[in-house]
Amino acid sequence: MQLDDQSASLPTTMGEREFRELADNAPVMIWRSRPDKLCDWFNQPWQDFAGKTLEELFGYGWAEDVHPDDLDRCIHIYTTAFDAREPFTMPYRLRRHDGEYRWLLDNGAPYYRNGTFAGYFGSCIDITEQRMLEEHQRTLLAELKHRVNNNLQLVISFLQLEKRRATNEDAKDVLQNAIRRIRGVGVVHEQLHESATSHVDLGDYLPRLARAVLEAECGDAAVLVAETQGVRVPFKLASTLGLIVNELITNAVKHGQGATRPIGLKISRTEPGVAEILVHDAGPGFGAPSLAEAARAGRMGAGLLDALARSIQATLVRENANGAQVRMRFPLPAASAGA
Repeated sequence: MQLDDQSASLPTTMGEREFRELADNAPVMIWRSRPDKLCDWFNQPWQDFAGKTLEELFGYGWAEDVHPDDLDRCIHIYTTAFDAREPFTMPYRLRRHDGEYRWLLDNGAPYYRNGTFAGYFGSCIDITEQRMLEEHQRTLLAELKHRVNNNLQLVISFLQLEKRRATNEDAKDVLQNAIRRIRGVGVVHEQLHESATSHVDLGDYLPRLARAVLEAECGDAAVLVAETQGVRVPFKLASTLGLIVNELITNAVKHGQGATRPIGLKISRTEPGVAEILVHDAGPGFGAPSLAEAARAGRMGAGLLDALARSIQATLVRENANGAQVRMRFPLPAASAGA
């Protein structure tokens, strides 16, 4: 990013007084540095914030107010970008005239006069309230994560108690499947918590989730082969897809000998507005009974998978291809289709 000659000569074309009036009344803190990295001008909002004169701020005088914990990082980013003649963005804390440290977001870019590097222009905005809000949100998310994990563990404990009391093997299997799925919900929740954003990149989230499920099911024995493409989707859709992938991976472990053979996960865009998730194993494949019968019998989790797929208007295709393979295509929300 470069400022062209017309921008660099702005004070001359506008007139010095008009430029100073514009800069001193801007709702941001503005600075300028020379080619030797030393700052030689700050607008009035910066002087008011620091409670210092221009002479006190000149050179590296401004850096005296940077928080000690941020100073080395701040100077490193500034000098590295300066030497490379590249724009930079960095947050840091700066002491205000009343002694309070405020978080600023500083954006700087080189400018040129007649094609010759002339220094840097930069601007700062106060982001303290935004940082406080983000910290509050992190605290709330951590508390929510803790409560959800505790509640899930409590439910699992109740189910394990009932399983120990059960005398019927079918009942024990049903309870064990319920425990497994609740644990899967916990893994989905854990991995989504790591994202903690309104949109989630499936290319990052689903492989992390799949590896966590494999580790929980098989320890270090299982291997995941992931081939992914970045696909950003809303948090709610990511949650449902996480439940589906959890079910597919655990089924691959159970029916495809996933503890000793690799399991594949592929995430891609197949056409505009449509994405696909493919999970396959190297096991014996689907058995002789038709998949429709398997779904009605609730075997291989097919009933749950179909219900989850319908909730996001997805289509499921089950087939044998050197092992069992499940292909799921789903429409992307309008905001995600071109992301």
